[in-house]
Amino acid sequence: MTRLLGFAAFCAAVGLSRAAAAAELGPAVDVAVHDEKPPARVVALEWNPLPLFVLDKLSLNVVVTPVAHHALVVSPYGVSASTAAIDVYDSAGNASPTRTFTFRGLGAELGYRYYTGEAGPRGFFAGPSFVFGAFDAAAADGSHTHFTDAGLAADVGYEALVGERVALSLGGGAEYLFAASSLPEQQFPARVYANRGVSPRFLFAVGWSL
Repeated sequence: MTRLLGFAAFCAAVGLSRAAAAAELGPAVDVAVHDEKPPARVVALEWNPLPLFVLDKLSLNVVVTPVAHHALVVSPYGVSASTAAIDVYDSAGNASPTRTFTFRGLGAELGYRYYTGEAGPRGFFAGPSFVFGAFDAAAADGSHTHFTDAGLAADVGYEALVGERVALSLGGGAEYLFAASSLPEQQFPARVYANRGVSPRFLFAVGWSL
């Protein structure tokens, strides 16, 4: 019994000494490395260079990300595209040139994107958009055809904020456009605006985030 009491007293003394040492050292230091959250970027203003050289289309993006992962994308655009005369031959071999047109118009896209990253337009994204525009087709003989078009598009891609300010995005998708016009099948790129159908989309944008 005496030995048990002695052993209990020894354990109590060791526990008290350890508690006193811990009190002198203070609270434990957290040595875990925590990822620092990037600064929030709510608005990104972007230019799309590819449509200018491929589709005769000047296009801009305004990407608004009010909450994490969810963004509203507004993309106004202007178009000026022309077609060239092509000889069409009848069954007798007689050639007649096709009519040439110059298409000019304004439009916009209104879309939604889901981003996998946080604090702005960061990471992989996907989403649909609604496309609409109003155009004037001027023929070489001076006649004009006014029409509108509308359609739906879907895109996927990736966006990064380089240096937390420079926005770079790359992606692709497809759109279906319905053109309310009686114009015949046009040459590329005019047919993208003047004729109904499915067209591929190639995305590349560069801009500045706020």
